[in-house]
Amino acid sequence: MKKNTQKTLQDQLQDNSQSSFSRYQALAIGNDSLWYLIKFELIVLLFSRIPGALGLLLRKWFYPTILGSVGKGVIFGRSLTIRHGLKIRIGDNVTVDDFAVLDAKGGGNLGINIGESTIISRNAVLSCKGANISIGSHCTLGINSIVHARDGSNVEVSDYVLCGAFCYLIGGGPFITEDLDIPFKEQGMISNGGIRIDRNVWLGSSVQIMDGVKIGTGSIIGSNAVVNKDVSNYSISAGVPAKKIKDRRTDN
Repeated sequence: MKKNTQKTLQDQLQDNSQSSFSRYQALAIGNDSLWYLIKFELIVLLFSRIPGALGLLLRKWFYPTILGSVGKGVIFGRSLTIRHGLKIRIGDNVTVDDFAVLDAKGGGNLGINIGESTIISRNAVLSCKGANISIGSHCTLGINSIVHARDGSNVEVSDYVLCGAFCYLIGGGPFITEDLDIPFKEQGMISNGGIRIDRNVWLGSSVQIMDGVKIGTGSIIGSNAVVNKDVSNYSISAGVPAKKIKDRRTDN
């Protein structure tokens, strides 16, 4: 476990040595380019909420200019939240549905990478706070799911991973609570090394994956499970906390 004592986003936003405009730039775009800020604001203002085929076409044309890289055939839904867009990379034939959040915040992180033919469903959130999120190819992130990566705790999802609705992948440990006289946020946080989900994994709805966990290839996690320990390859696990209940390799 590693203690994380880096300045939080809240600290940055409350830094009175910076102007409100500078703090907004740090939050929204992650750089001090006035030209990029103007372009970003105009594109989001003009095209974010347009419904139907016209909106899809306009976003297909203009959103790649505010993102790090975008492949062919990408679909951008309505009212997306995009932060630090130049650190967001999207492969071919990806679908990002309405009201999703792509938030690549962080000073030294690489941000968010989404592989080809992956679906980011409605209201799903990919949120960085100084760490990285990598989603492989041919994955599905279900409705209202959250992938969160804090400093020192990257989240890596391999190809062909299915996440049901309301799944939480929480890269980043709990606050330190040892000192009773110091607020939790000032004591820092513990990083357990992030989350790794190997190829062809199925997470049922409302699964929670905690920091420091690796999910092995071909595994299934039952709905509502809380996974706080590594899961072996080709196994079926369920419960709170999750426990192995079956080995898929023995089935015929």
